[in-house]
Amino acid sequence: MESEADPVIAACEAEWDKWKSDCSGFAKAVARRLGIILSGQANSMIDSLEGSSRWLKLGADKRAAIGHARTGYLVIGGLKAQGHGHVVIVVKTANAGDPIGYWGRFGAVGKKRSTINWSWNKTDLPKVHFYAAKL
Repeated sequence: MESEADPVIAACEAEWDKWKSDCSGFAKAVARRLGIILSGQANSMIDSLEGSSRWLKLGADKRAAIGHARTGYLVIGGLKAQGHGHVVIVVKTANAGDPIGYWGRFGAVGKKRSTINWSWNKTDLPKVHFYAAKL
């Protein structure tokens, strides 16, 4: 795994303890540390990422998400759901499989430095869309 010298990883590590039980709160706090403003809960956050000209829409392309995370972008993966959707922060890694990320988990504890396949089930994982903003 990359060192904490990476600004996205450093922001994730700094915010993890406070927001490990709130995915959207975690994403907003990490983004804020990086000079990017996000708002809302996961479902509305995903809507705003879709509608924003600042964010590149990468669709469900996990390789594009990994590539953008490696090259100085804040990358968010998200999937809307009835009630509560879910978002993750994808971080820079040498991993070529599923993206590595950090996330909070509503009503539980999320994960850090884990492949995002731990964040969604096998049916939902291919439906996750990724968004990238240049730092």
